[in-house]
Amino acid sequence: MPRGIAVLRDFSGGINTQFNPRDIQDNQLGYAQDIMGDRVGSVRTMGNGSGTPRQVNNSASVKSINTLASTDLASSAGYGFKHFELDWTEGGGNTGEHYLAVVDESGELNLWDYTNNSWATVSVDIHGSETDCKPIITPINNGIRVADTNLTNSSTIKYYMYVKRSQLGRDRSGFYAGNNTLPAPTAGNLVGSATYTDGSINFQIDSQTAGAGTWTKDDYWFAYTFIYDGNQESAPYIVGSGLGSGDVNEDRPWKVTVYAANATGATDYDARITGARIYWKYYDSTASKIEQGEWNLLVDVDLTGTSADDHAYGIRSKLGDKFEDWSVSSNDANAIIIVRDPPIDTYATLNGYRSSDGALVIGNASDGYKSAIFTNRRMFVANVKMTGADGVQTQEADRIMYSPVNKPDIFPGSQFIDVVKGDAEPYIKLEAVGDRLFAFKGDNLFIINISNPSPAGWYLEATHRGMGVIHPAAVFKADFGIIWVNPNGLFIYQEGGGVMELSEGKILNGYGTDDYSFNAWGKLITANSIVGYSQKDKEIIINIDCSSVVSDSTFGGNGPDVVVYDMETQSFWFGKNRLYAASVASTGGGIASNFEYDWNGDLIYASEYSDTVTIRSWQSDSQTSTGVLFSTKDIDFGNPSKKKKIYNVYITYKHSDSNDVSNFLSYSTNGGTSFVTVDGDDSTAIANNTLDQATSWEIHKFTFTTPVNCQSITLRFNGPTSNASKISINDISIEYRELYGRVPAT
Repeated sequence: MPRGIAVLRDFSGGINTQFNPRDIQDNQLGYAQDIMGDRVGSVRTMGNGSGTPRQVNNSASVKSINTLASTDLASSAGYGFKHFELDWTEGGGNTGEHYLAVVDESGELNLWDYTNNSWATVSVDIHGSETDCKPIITPINNGIRVADTNLTNSSTIKYYMYVKRSQLGRDRSGFYAGNNTLPAPTAGNLVGSATYTDGSINFQIDSQTAGAGTWTKDDYWFAYTFIYDGNQESAPYIVGSGLGSGDVNEDRPWKVTVYAANATGATDYDARITGARIYWKYYDSTASKIEQGEWNLLVDVDLTGTSADDHAYGIRSKLGDKFEDWSVSSNDANAIIIVRDPPIDTYATLNGYRSSDGALVIGNASDGYKSAIFTNRRMFVANVKMTGADGVQTQEADRIMYSPVNKPDIFPGSQFIDVVKGDAEPYIKLEAVGDRLFAFKGDNLFIINISNPSPAGWYLEATHRGMGVIHPAAVFKADFGIIWVNPNGLFIYQEGGGVMELSEGKILNGYGTDDYSFNAWGKLITANSIVGYSQKDKEIIINIDCSSVVSDSTFGGNGPDVVVYDMETQSFWFGKNRLYAASVASTGGGIASNFEYDWNGDLIYASEYSDTVTIRSWQSDSQTSTGVLFSTKDIDFGNPSKKKKIYNVYITYKHSDSNDVSNFLSYSTNGGTSFVTVDGDDSTAIANNTLDQATSWEIHKFTFTTPVNCQSITLRFNGPTSNASKISINDISIEYRELYGRVPAT
């Protein structure tokens, strides 16, 4: 038979370890490390995670971000990193600003702003003494909420936000931080004359002797609340005195005077407070108790604005009325209205939940949740630990709680979703796509349809067993939907579509090893495997172990090892030590946070080594490597029963480094898994097996000193192990001759 040439020029199929190397597709590889075949027609050296973010508006210029010192992420690997945007700059300008937040293992929040390119430690520390916090950051409106998902800690949920408002004419604008508790008032009372208590509300009620009204001659008791952020109402504070029937005239109006005092210093109003509401109930004087039933509205109080805002702030009895303005003197203010009839509103009708509906806020020490997401104008939290109104703290690992619309810090006890109870499987992560809430447990995934404006219309749309996650950062929100990874596979959900497994039929499943003794999928994916997606590169990046700095010689045992899935070619690629801190590239990787998008939509993460955090970006363009290694399929030239002689191998290549790469090619025959450059009896070696530098495409010829007799052959290419370089191969040609003799049967 004459000699022929077999050419491999398409490598876009990536790795396939699920099938025998002889049975994979012609464009697939038995193994591939530190290379990519995403550009059809060649393989190239893989990118890595050592990039620097770019300047805003997709500039080609880098945005060098200062490192963050004295920050340890060892126990918070995969947690505590967020990019968010606010309308307000650090200086209070309303021009918009990009921020990066890093919360370390001790629970301390560090903020970086784009304009000043500087880190600041703000007064947010979810726990002052723990060293194993696992923080999550949830952006809401013009601020963030920071919580510790390690619910064994006595941490406290904190807020950091920009407030733009006045209180009784005093400007309170600025950034604020504190416990996210929305505390009820602790002082204030029904008084008989003008009384001002700093940071509280007092009120005076005078039953009139003339004028039309419908108030009955009865005993009354009162309470009042604070309103935060314009619409989040605290629990009622019951004041210390009431109004006896002897002081009430039948069918007459009430004159109500409200006294407010906003002194500077520790006794002023919380900057988030925008108003208050005064309520009443009937009082049973014979039994000395407040009657059952809901609190009824008496006065609605607005503390914001200035005296120039005529009738835009002050007090009113019905929400549809105009405000009666405050009369302000120094830091004291009062306003007067006539209330002819009891308003029809109650605490429940104003809020959509009862005043007795639990503690309302997840904010006490040790309160918390495992996951949170703000979607459809509601806050959803899962696996909740909460202190009730009775002071008893309980954890509901199977519970999802949700806030009323536009009230992200309020969690009434009646507003929850229990998909299943008692399955010994806690919630790990919540995510949302459109009107669907994805609730991940360790094994199960529940998809809940929340499109109906009323929670009564929500329903469980699907349950997927085996599609849960171990780590919350193993779920990532992409532009097209959701990506997640677990020991069973890599999955995506596309909006308008369904769930799809990407790893099926490509990566060996289970917990064994493949034909080349590399770990199967179940052994690669660990409890600290996390995932991200590069939108511009269309690549899914899986960090095999975000908590490890180990640098083994074999792929799969390293912290910075990655699995890359290219969406366009639908192919998998392995990368060794591709996520790392540049200063320790030769010794190991840095501890990694969760993945996140920056201001350009580029994939970024925080990498920590030796208590110094560096913000890195994924760069898909070819980057140097000392770990290039890939094997072709087991090539039988389309006729497995015939013997062949292999004479030469040609490659068209580029090699960036000036140092030669020795023993670049090795081979194995007849389905073997051991690769050699010289056969067992030393009769066949590979001549010209050193690859030199090629800045442009060149052809290199490898010659077998004695032709290789075989049924099939697998070629393995081994890049440099000392001098990092970039290598690209455009095509591989094998010169061979098919022999007349058949492979003998055994």
